[in-house]
Amino acid sequence: MKFAAILFSILLFINGILLSFQYHVFSTNPADTEKAFSYTQDIEIKHKGNAFYVKHTFKNLPEQEMTILWPEAAKQKACPKDAEGKEDKKNCSRFKSNVNGFKEGTETTQSISYRIPLPKGGLESEKLYDEMFLTLKQGIVLNTKLQIIDENRKGGQWFTGLPKIGEQSLNLVDYAYFTGNGGVYELYWSKNKVKKAFESDELTVYSTRTQPANLTKALSKLELLNSNHMDIIETPSNQKSGSRILFTNTLEKSALQERVAVTQVKRKYQINQQDQVLSSVLASFETNTLIGNSKAQTMVKTLNDYFSSNQRTQWKDGLQELEGKKVTSSVLDKLLSDILQLKTSYFQMNEANAKAVVPLMFEEKRPIYVNGQKVDNVKIILKDDMILYTANPLLKQLGYDARIGENGYYVKNASRSFRFPGEPYDFYVYNDLRQDVPGVQPLIKIAGTYYVEEGWLIKLFRTIPEKKEDRIELNEQK
Repeated sequence: MKFAAILFSILLFINGILLSFQYHVFSTNPADTEKAFSYTQDIEIKHKGNAFYVKHTFKNLPEQEMTILWPEAAKQKACPKDAEGKEDKKNCSRFKSNVNGFKEGTETTQSISYRIPLPKGGLESEKLYDEMFLTLKQGIVLNTKLQIIDENRKGGQWFTGLPKIGEQSLNLVDYAYFTGNGGVYELYWSKNKVKKAFESDELTVYSTRTQPANLTKALSKLELLNSNHMDIIETPSNQKSGSRILFTNTLEKSALQERVAVTQVKRKYQINQQDQVLSSVLASFETNTLIGNSKAQTMVKTLNDYFSSNQRTQWKDGLQELEGKKVTSSVLDKLLSDILQLKTSYFQMNEANAKAVVPLMFEEKRPIYVNGQKVDNVKIILKDDMILYTANPLLKQLGYDARIGENGYYVKNASRSFRFPGEPYDFYVYNDLRQDVPGVQPLIKIAGTYYVEEGWLIKLFRTIPEKKEDRIELNEQK
C-alpha cells in the first residue's frame, strides 16, 4: 500500500506538471500568457530514405496572426501537396511566404510540410529525436493525433509519449498510430521491441526485464486521475529524457519518483537540462519530499528550517508564478530576497560551488567604498550574528597580497605579514610571532571562500567601517 501511495503521488504530480506545461511552455512573461490560444493537431510522419517527411495539420486555429517556431533541422518548408500533386492552397492559405508564421484569416485548419534529414547512417536505434516538431508561439495544444508511416520498414518499436492506439506491418510499410491529450515533443525508436510492464490512461511503463508481481499489482490497483500520458522506459544506458518520454535504469519506487519529478520540473520551469541540483530543489518543493543528492537536500532543508509558515507559502506561490518561464539561480535569489526582505545569493553561490554547500547568508545592499573608492567585488554578509567581509578583494584593495598557502591563509604588505591557519587552531601569526585567538577566528572559510570577521578587520587591518544610510565606508587608519 505504501508503494501504491507513492506511485499515486507521482502520477498526481505528472498530471499537474503536464497540464501546467501545456499552458506555459511558450510563455516568457505575463503579457504573453494573456495572448495564449489553443488548438488541436494531426501529424503524419513518413520515414522514407534518409529523412523524416512531416505533414503537420493545425486545427481549430484562431483568426489572429501566429508565429511558427521551427525545428532547427527543418528543411523544405512548404505547403503540402494534395491528391493530384498540387499545393493544397485552401489548407495553406494563411501560411506566410517567409514561412515564419500564419497570417490573420478565417480558415481554422492549416497544413505545413517539411523534412528532417537524418545522418548518413540513417535512423538510429535508442536515440531520442527531440528536435522534430514545429510549434506555435503562445499555442496550447489540446490534443494530438500522430501517425508514423515507415516506408523503410525498419520494424522495431516507436514511442512518442502519447498513448499508442495500434501498429501494423503491411506489405509496403510499417504503420503506428498515437493519439492523446496535449502536444508531442520527441520521437524514439528501438529496433528491439520492449515489453509493457504496466499500462494505464496516464502512463505506460516498458521494461525488458520480468517485473515482480507486486509491482504490477500495486500499479493496477491505482485509481488514477486523467492526465497527459507519458512513457517510462527502463534502460541500462544513461539516456537523456524528453518531456513525455522518461528513461530510467530502475523501476524502484523512490528512484522512479525522483526521475519523473526532476524531468518534468525541468520543462515546467525551463531550467537548464544539465542543472540537476536546481531541478532537484524545485522538485522537492513541488512534491514536498527530499529529492536529489545530499547538496540539493541540504539546500531544501535549510530553506524549510528558515522559512516561517507565511514565507513558505509566499515561496511556493512565487514558484507557481515562474511556471513556463526561464528559471535560473539568479531568478530564485531575487524571489528569495523579496520574500525574506534581505538580499541573498544563496542559489548563485551554491551554483558556483559544485560540491560544497554554501549556507544561507544575507548580504549588505548598500554600495561599499574602500578608502573613498567604490568597489563592486567586496561583499559584506551576515552569518550566525557575525558580520563578514570577503577577504581576497578587500585585502587587495587595502594594499595587501593575499593568498592560500600550505599552512593557511597568508596576508602581507611591505611592513606587516600574517598567517591564519584557521580552525581547529586557536592562533594566528603576525610578523613571525604567534598570537592567541580567544574566540571567533579572524579569517573564516565558507564553501571555499575566505571572509574577514568585522572585529578582526578593525583590530588587525586598522580599517574602520562607517555605516551610513546610503553607503558603507571602510577607511584604513594609517
